[in-house]
Amino acid sequence: MITKLEPLTMNSFEIGELSELDLYDIQGVLLLSKGKPITTKIHELLLQRKLYTLQYDLENSHPPNEERRFPSSEYRFIVGYVRKVFESVCLFSSTRLIDSFAIVDKIINELEGNSRVYIDFNEFRNFDNYTYIHSVNVALLATLVGLKMGFSGQKLRTLSMGAMFHDLGKSSLPLEILNKPSGLNREEFTIIKKHPEMGEEMLKYSNISKEILSIVRHHHERWNGEGYPDGLRQRAITTNAQIVAVADVFDALVADRPYRKGLPPYHALEIIVAGSGKDFDQEIVHCFEQCLILYPQGSIVTLNTGEMGTVVGIHYNYPSRPLIRIFFDKNGKFVNEELICDLLKDLTRFVQSVSFNHVT
Repeated sequence: MITKLEPLTMNSFEIGELSELDLYDIQGVLLLSKGKPITTKIHELLLQRKLYTLQYDLENSHPPNEERRFPSSEYRFIVGYVRKVFESVCLFSSTRLIDSFAIVDKIINELEGNSRVYIDFNEFRNFDNYTYIHSVNVALLATLVGLKMGFSGQKLRTLSMGAMFHDLGKSSLPLEILNKPSGLNREEFTIIKKHPEMGEEMLKYSNISKEILSIVRHHHERWNGEGYPDGLRQRAITTNAQIVAVADVFDALVADRPYRKGLPPYHALEIIVAGSGKDFDQEIVHCFEQCLILYPQGSIVTLNTGEMGTVVGIHYNYPSRPLIRIFFDKNGKFVNEELICDLLKDLTRFVQSVSFNHVT
C-alpha cells in the first residue's frame, strides 16, 4: 500500500458539521480527526485550500487469496434474524429450525473456500444488542475454526448452529443483570451461570440434534474440569463445545461492556493462548490462532507509541505481531521515507487500535 497526502477538493463542509475525514496540513500534521466538528479555523483553511487528506493506493497490494471483510449486508441480516429468534424463543418450531439452518448456510457459503475472511468485531456492537452481535461473531469464529479443522457438510452446519444459539438461554435472564454497569455479585453470577441449561431447555423440543444441544449446554465447560454446569473435563467435552468455548471467550474479551472497556484483540488472543492446555484444548487454540485475522493487510493501526501506519505483512504463526509501514511518527508528523516496523522483532511496540475503513 502507498500512502500520500492529497489536497482536499471538497468545499461543502459547514462549521459545526462532523468531518467525514481526517484532515491534515501540508506537513502531515493532523489538524482534525474524523468525526470531530468543523471549527471556524478549519473552515477558513478549507476555503484557502490548505487542508489535505491521506490517500491510499491499494492496487496490487494483496495476494490472489486476498483478505476480505465478512459482508456488512449479510452480517446485518444474520444479526436481525438472531434477534428475532432471541425475542420469540417460545416459537422455536421445526419451521424455525429450517430457517435457522438456512442462515447457517449463509455463514458457511461466505467463509468456505476462503480462509482469509476477517471480522470487524465491534462495527455494529452496542450494549443493547450485545447478545445478538456476540452470537453472530461466535458463529463466524467457530465456523472458521471448524473449516480449519477440516469440518464440512452437516458436521460444519451443526457446529455453526450451536455457536449461533450458544447463549440463547440469556434471553430469559433479567436485563438488569445482563446490562449491569458494574461487576456482578455472587448471587447475580449464579443466575448468569444458569443460561447454558436454560438454552438447552428452550431448544430440546424442536427436534434439534443432541450435538447442538451439547454445544449450548457445555460451552462454559473447561479442559481442566473447572467449568460449568457439569464440571466436564478434557475429552468428555465435545470438540464442538470446545471450539465454541474458545470463540465465546475471545469475542467477550474484545467487546466493550457497560462495566469495562474491551481488550485489544492481540491481548485477548494472548489470554486464549495462555489458557491452552488449562482452559482449552491446545489443538483448538492452535487452529484458532491460525484462522484469526486480527490486522488484515491494508488496515490502519495505531501503536502504543502513538505512531500510525498500515499493515503490510502478517506472520502466519504470530498474527498479533504484523509488519507495519509507519506513516506518522509519535509526534503526528507524516513520514515520507519507507519505514517498516516488524512487531515480531520489536516487542516494545504493539497495536493499540485498528481501523478497517481503508481495507477493500
